[in-house]
Amino acid sequence: MMVELVGQSGRDPDNVAANPARLVNVYAENTTEGERVLKSVLGMARHAQLGGVFVRAMSRVDGKTYAVCGGHLWRIRTDGTSVDLGAVDIGRASIAGNNGYVCVQAGTRYFVYDPQTDTLTEPAAGAFEDVGSVEFFQNYTILTEAGGRMFAWSELVDPTTLPGLNFSTADGKDDNLLRAFAMDGRLYLFKEESTEAWYNTGDAGADALARVAGGVWDIGLLSRDMIARFEGGAFIVGSDGRAYLVSSGGFQPISTPPVETATKLQRPETCLTYSDEGHTFLCIIFKDAPAWCYDLAMNEWHERAEGVGLGPWQVAASCRIGHEWAVGRNNGEIAILRRLNADGTQPLVREITSRTLRMDGVRAVLREFEIFPKQGFSAGEIGLQISRDGGATWSLPKPKAIGGPGEYGRRVIWRQLGQARALNARLRWTEPQDVCMSTHARIVT
Repeated sequence: MMVELVGQSGRDPDNVAANPARLVNVYAENTTEGERVLKSVLGMARHAQLGGVFVRAMSRVDGKTYAVCGGHLWRIRTDGTSVDLGAVDIGRASIAGNNGYVCVQAGTRYFVYDPQTDTLTEPAAGAFEDVGSVEFFQNYTILTEAGGRMFAWSELVDPTTLPGLNFSTADGKDDNLLRAFAMDGRLYLFKEESTEAWYNTGDAGADALARVAGGVWDIGLLSRDMIARFEGGAFIVGSDGRAYLVSSGGFQPISTPPVETATKLQRPETCLTYSDEGHTFLCIIFKDAPAWCYDLAMNEWHERAEGVGLGPWQVAASCRIGHEWAVGRNNGEIAILRRLNADGTQPLVREITSRTLRMDGVRAVLREFEIFPKQGFSAGEIGLQISRDGGATWSLPKPKAIGGPGEYGRRVIWRQLGQARALNARLRWTEPQDVCMSTHARIVT
């Protein structure tokens, strides 16, 4: 019989036996013939090494890529070189442009880099001293107050000038501001337990911004970095631990119970986005677990891990460099995402764990298990493990050759796998080869 091995990652961290299904470093897509196939995620190629550690933020301004790392602002060139533009501060950071200027919040300080004069300055404070985030909104630079509810805006087209009266208070709900975010022609102020929408009134100075009527929602951010921009809106993890798409004033929940369990039990740190061949991936990065990534094209989740042990994906920010997507890593490295089937010098381990396949309630002999990878283009092996107890324990891996270049008709079959009333299959491969396979397998009992 033909069975579909897995749809999307569904393993609940606190109830693995309920559904052990996982896609790790693999995602599904539909072919033009209507078949579902599994593809490898993009690997990482080292592009530049910045001074210090912990890339805190990345952004493009005027077609150039900037990053905050090691308490400095950097410009990253397409040829892999980088330029130290000056010291800012350590701690959480955000970057925004304003008509060529590069505006940086680092720690609780605010800086402006002018590429015309190649100078980095710290403007005099306006309505408040401690800055929590920076954003560009209709020719204004918006600053939020760290640990407070005030937000301020610069002079029009001049982020170096912060008038003391250009401020307001996000007081729709009784909670503090975390992040300003511009989209849909509005300024969204994400707070600890709520969100407010503001608009440009067209007036000048202190009357430039006003809150949209009814523009208050009872959903905030889980933490200040749990938000990322994608074309069409924002991706957030809300204060309730759920993942949402935010656009046009609406919050669309997209998380599954396993994702929400992960945000509750594990340590989410940030959100980031990237795209590949028509797929936009919205990722929740964890300090102590693989990332959960939502495929906007397929409306499905998979996991992104790093290393042989499938540990956390050690990235903190993403941005385009030229026409390619790049990530900023915790070791200060900037890596380009490419179809390398490797993470730098480390293997890109791809692992599929099936949903539970039940044998009609009777003990059956599993005589054959066959998978259907793309063949004749790359060599390598795939290992199979079997679990008969819902993923609690696994058999030793049994490797099978995929078949080298030109071997288009080679079958990949495991035989005489024992008896089971229900089983889970785990497939794993590590070779730096582009292996694509059907989501279906053939089972003979």
